[in-house]
Amino acid sequence: MKRSVRTLIKIIAVAAAFFGVLEIVLDIAHHHIQVRDHVNPIKTNIWSYVIGAVLLVVGYILFAGSNSLAEQLTDDIDDEDDTDDEKVDIDPEA
Repeated sequence: MKRSVRTLIKIIAVAAAFFGVLEIVLDIAHHHIQVRDHVNPIKTNIWSYVIGAVLLVVGYILFAGSNSLAEQLTDDIDDEDDTDDEKVDIDPEA
């Protein structure tokens, strides 16, 4: 279960970072098209850059902390290490 939760967190992180970069790039492209076509360019809105940067940072933090976050959100005993304390040792001489 941890693996699927970790994968889902990484997908969400990559999507957030992608939308952050997309927000910034599209705003820059929109501004450059207006300047190139000699249209009176509207003032660049700083909030689109802020939102893009926040999404990019949130995506990076989620991606970097996906292992720890997956461990905190799940409580699987199947994903633990291979040593199983509940196994019963069978005595071969008995």
